[in-house]
Amino acid sequence: MKCILLVGLLWLQWWQPVFAQTLAPFQAQSAVTRPYIIELYTSQGCSSCPPAEAWLSEQFNKTDLWQKYFPLAFHVTYWDYLGWRDIFGQKAFSERQYQHLNQKHTRQVYTPQFVINAKEWRGWFSGELTELFAVPQPEVGVLKVRIANQQLEASFVPQQPWGQHKDLSQARLQLALVGSGLTSEIKRGENRHKQLTHDFVVFSMQSIPVSVRATEFVASDSALYFEQYLNSIPATAQKAPQLAWVVWLTLNEEPIQAVGGWLEAKQGEIQSQ
Repeated sequence: MKCILLVGLLWLQWWQPVFAQTLAPFQAQSAVTRPYIIELYTSQGCSSCPPAEAWLSEQFNKTDLWQKYFPLAFHVTYWDYLGWRDIFGQKAFSERQYQHLNQKHTRQVYTPQFVINAKEWRGWFSGELTELFAVPQPEVGVLKVRIANQQLEASFVPQQPWGQHKDLSQARLQLALVGSGLTSEIKRGENRHKQLTHDFVVFSMQSIPVSVRATEFVASDSALYFEQYLNSIPATAQKAPQLAWVVWLTLNEEPIQAVGGWLEAKQGEIQSQ
């Protein structure tokens, strides 16, 4: 038994970084207008959450996905005590939701909870959506991202007059690996005996500060530059029929610009669409 367990652990340690290396090069450039970062805080242990997840999938699986709309489903862990441990839940995502509360982006913590561009949105409960996205968004600048060989490079060129009098050195780049098309058989808890479907599940997230080093990737003296070695891909992501990179720029925790895109599996590897 000990021998079998040791072999299994060695296999897992070997497989995860190899899987990360099969992600083909990814490159994307944003528009100038500020997009919508749509965060849903959810849990497999919450009976009210499946309808919200279904709505997120139905509403944003459209042509403007990864251009205007960037949906992200963060699975929290604080409902695990009800009898079912959410296999996608991460303590860091629960903490992220509480950070929204501490920064006064939200008034309380609950599930399902939507936070859109760092502001709590309760319109899902009443179906009020049109008004939210009817407000014109400012022209903030262009974000370019390149990911290859577990290395990220990115630049952001601010648009004037938006960029005037802003301390952009405090900006950060957020990187998330997102999966869709997942199903789960829930055996206990509020959703027991149900098969749940999940889209836009966040598997991992990294926060990257501005780099002091500039390269040929930066096309302007006013541009911000980012570089980061990427973490290994989580084992749970291997089961996702679809994967995507989502990268968004924040300033004082507020989303500014974003890029994203699906990764398509071909011949045993993951290729960017």
